[in-house]
Order: sequence, then C-alpha cells, then structure tokens
Amino acid sequence: MQIGKGFGGFLVRRGLRVTALAGFVLLVILGVVAFGGQGAYAASCPTVTPPKITFDFEPKSPQLDRNRSVRWLNSKTTHSADWFVTGLTSYAMQAKFEMRIEPVALGNGTYCLLPALIHPTVSVTEHLVYIASELPKGSCEYDVVYAHEGQHVAINQHMELDIRNALPAYLAQVTDDFARMQPLPAQMASARIRNLLSKYGREFKALLAKIDATRQRDHARIDTAQEYERLSHACGPKSAFQTTLPAAMRR
Repeated sequence: MQIGKGFGGFLVRRGLRVTALAGFVLLVILGVVAFGGQGAYAASCPTVTPPKITFDFEPKSPQLDRNRSVRWLNSKTTHSADWFVTGLTSYAMQAKFEMRIEPVALGNGTYCLLPALIHPTVSVTEHLVYIASELPKGSCEYDVVYAHEGQHVAINQHMELDIRNALPAYLAQVTDDFARMQPLPAQMASARIRNLLSKYGREFKALLAKIDATRQRDHARIDTAQEYERLSHACGPKSAFQTTLPAAMRR
C-alpha cells in the first residue's frame, strides 16, 4: 500500500511563493489461511487469545539537498506561470498491513476464527528538502526558504506521530471484533476469512488516508498567496527573489 509522495515547497513570484502538495501511498495486504484440526465440541467460540501484534515504524531523517538549480526545482512541480519554485520538500511513505487468521474447528462442523498475527508496517521512504543552489547558505533568502521548508518537515513529522498514536486503538478494535464473533459453518469459513482480510486492509488504508488528509490541510495553511507575498519581500525589494532567481530562470 503506497501511502504517498508529495511536495511542499517555496515558490517565488515572477515575482515568491511556497507550495505544498502532499501525498500518501498504500502498498500490500497479506492474508494466510490455515485450517486447524478437529477440536472439542463447543457451542460458542473460546476466549480470543491475544494475537501476536507488532507495529514497525521506520522513520527517515530529513535530508537537505542544495545542489539543484531553480530551473530543476521548477521542472518537478506544476504551478502557476506567475510563480517559480525556490524550495521543495519531497516526502513519501509506504505502508503494509499483514494479517493471518486461523480457523479453529469446534468438531461439530463449525469453525471459530481467531487472529494469529496482526503486523502493520509504516516506512518513510523519502524526506528531502531542496533549496535552490543559487541561494548561498547564510543569506537572508536562504534562511527564509529554509525556515519555510522546516514548517513542511514539521507537518510531515507530526503526521508520523499521529499514526503512532492512532494504531493501538485500531488494533484493539480488530481484536475486539474477533472476541464477539460467533461460530460459522465450515463452508463459510474461507470466504469469511477473505472478507475480513479485505475489510481490515481497507480500514487500515482509510485510517492512514484520514491522517494524511489532515497533513495536506496543514500544508495548505502555510502555502497561501498572502504568505508567499509576505515572504517574497522579507529580504528587501532588490533581494535574490527579485534579481538572481528570475535571471536564473531565464537562462
């Protein structure tokens, strides 16, 4: 399940602007069915033994790339012809939800379904900050772009925290679902397992998408025309935003 790839950035008006397009992508849902042997007769399912639940979150520290020209940055995004990009934050994440459900025979032609494994994995695969190579480190313009991109980085990292905080409650909900399940006929077991694996995979994807939607709204709040205009004048009327960068775009 690929949760996404997106850009958050800093653009300058043909005149300064900063933009954020964020994405999330979701990858794989795995399910394994293993039918057990005959057990004792029972009218209801046994107490659900807590499954093996593990959650892997693989972070990635943001990395700074100062080797890309303003023209290169502009080739990576779609934006109004009235603006050009001076900085970008590129972010991508992948997620996998692995689950195994085991049918346990009650001995009377019915089965109980028990979760044997629940293992979501979320991995940050890219977190890059680009600042136009024409802006020297330590200059006012560099600092303005760097500070703005830092806000995009903070938004991405806050989403990671939201995911960590939301998953325990979701996994507890899944376990509770199984605790309330009733026995079902043998001929229905395989289809029910497939449906459950699909259901929990969709719910996991929807949970991440909801959190990512909040991230995208947060990016949009700092990427407004008013903020672009304010930042474009932060270093004076004859800064690199009005001189060096426009000249580099024309070359």
